[in-house]
Amino acid sequence: MNEFETQLEKCRKLLYDEPIVKEYFRLKHIVQSDKNLVSLDKEIHQHQHLMCIHKDDDEIYRNEKNLYDEKMSMFKANPLVENYFQVREEVYALLNEIKEILE
Repeated sequence: MNEFETQLEKCRKLLYDEPIVKEYFRLKHIVQSDKNLVSLDKEIHQHQHLMCIHKDDDEIYRNEKNLYDEKMSMFKANPLVENYFQVREEVYALLNEIKEILE
């Protein structure tokens, strides 16, 4: 392993040791392990897919959009998901900071 790879590995380890990054992965695992949330997420994607397929049929599209909005509201209203999204935004901000430093 050359010096660059060594330093890169140190940076990766430091990043993964950040409390907010640890919390992100913890919450992500919990959300992805919750059968109800996984099922709801699948329904959301199904309605999203049907909206795309029926974009030219206003009635079907509107019906699928309403179902999509309803399911998405339920998903986002879950406190665990709310927390996960908030932490995810903080991690994205941290990654953007790192990106700006590297540029």
